[in-house]
Amino acid sequence: MERYRIIQGHGYNGCIPITVYWVQVREDGFFSDKWRNIKGFDTYKRAKELLEILKGK
Repeated sequence: MERYRIIQGHGYNGCIPITVYWVQVREDGFFSDKWRNIKGFDTYKRAKELLEILKGK
């Protein structure tokens, strides 16, 4: 299973809804895994750049 991923979510810039691309890391637990947000970006390209850095590419 992958350790990092990008998911699409929704957020607000003041009262205006925007799309946020979250870079997440998987934290292994005893019974189950949990995904924790690292950073949110307004464009997929910027999220992909961080993901590549984290994966070491």
